[in-house]
Amino acid sequence: MRKLISGAAACAAVVGVALAQVEASSSTYFLDVDPARYAGPAGQRLAVRLGDQPRHVRLSAQDEICVQLQRAAENVIAARVRVMRPEPHDAAIVKVVGPDISPGTFRSTPWGMLLRVVDDGSASGDPVQPVGTGDAPVCVL
Repeated sequence: MRKLISGAAACAAVVGVALAQVEASSSTYFLDVDPARYAGPAGQRLAVRLGDQPRHVRLSAQDEICVQLQRAAENVIAARVRVMRPEPHDAAIVKVVGPDISPGTFRSTPWGMLLRVVDDGSASGDPVQPVGTGDAPVCVL
């Protein structure tokens, strides 16, 4: 009887861990990043997992950032971003989802980089292929 109960408890624990991993992996957001420089590179759409480690992302040949999405409050998601190239900037925290933010609205960092969270591509008419950040190197914010 003990073996049966302990076996059932172990199975329940494994199933619980698997469900938690599925829930965590399904919280992927599309983050539009625009360096907002005159004659600079076009913006890039990134697929970023909420709560993942900060990731080093190359937006163009000259632009590199370190980015992370975190839950700041119950209904608020903030992007932590630091520019690494061409002109390094300290990390900034920008609220991109919240009750006081209209969906698809660009938000700005102190140095002018534009960020917004969009759903599956409905913010623009053209189909944009997001760049995944899951395999990007981890960086320090």
